Amino acid sequence: MGFYDEISKYYDYIFPVGKPQLNFIKESAGLPPKSILDVACGSGGYSVELAKSGYLVSAIDIDDEMVNKAKEKARREGLDINVLKSDMRDIRGSFREKFHLIFCIGNSIVHLGSLDEILDTLKQMRSQLEAGGSLVLQTINYDRVIKFNVNELPTIKNDDVGLEFIRKYRYDKKKNLINFDTVLTVNRGSEKEVYENSINLLPVMSADMERVLTQAGFGEIKLYGDFNRSPYDENSFMLVVKAKNQ
Repeated sequence: MGFYDEISKYYDYIFPVGKPQLNFIKESAGLPPKSILDVACGSGGYSVELAKSGYLVSAIDIDDEMVNKAKEKARREGLDINVLKSDMRDIRGSFREKFHLIFCIGNSIVHLGSLDEILDTLKQMRSQLEAGGSLVLQTINYDRVIKFNVNELPTIKNDDVGLEFIRKYRYDKKKNLINFDTVLTVNRGSEKEVYENSINLLPVMSADMERVLTQAGFGEIKLYGDFNRSPYDENSFMLVVKAKNQ
């Protein structure tokens, strides 16, 4: 069983839907009903909230349990969300229709293995956008991580369910990869569940992100330091990008 299969039942406690993220996505899409594709949707929290607001939502994730969670949420809420198990590297093969907005947040796109893979994925995303449609991406700000040798992200805690999620970074300069080490601990009275995982991430710098977006054919590329549209700089915790399909 994969790591995300194991933690899927706790996913919403670790990564609850954020109001700034949701507002940014809605503002970027325009008024409903607009069609939206949620890439690397996790357990479907954003897809559900967008569908509740009247958007026409499709969603993909590569993990079986996350897809099952997202489908179950949609059924429970009586929402018509097209949830598919799919790799973001095969968006073109998964959909015939085009979307007004595609978004991929939660530091997901840096799970791809190279800038070439990211470029190809961005090209596929652009091919599935309507003319004038928007793309929204969000990653950790790797300019900050590399320059200041950041070796951990803030620990996520949820005391209501006795949960602690520790996240550490180990940068391999020679390979230009980050070893992302996580430990999820859930205390249930006298019982304790511990899930450990390590995965490689590609530390995509802001300049590289702009470059591959331009190469993929996007324009009007705007960088922000958060979902409240704060100006981006090397001290920003995250990198939020909005780009247009010209």
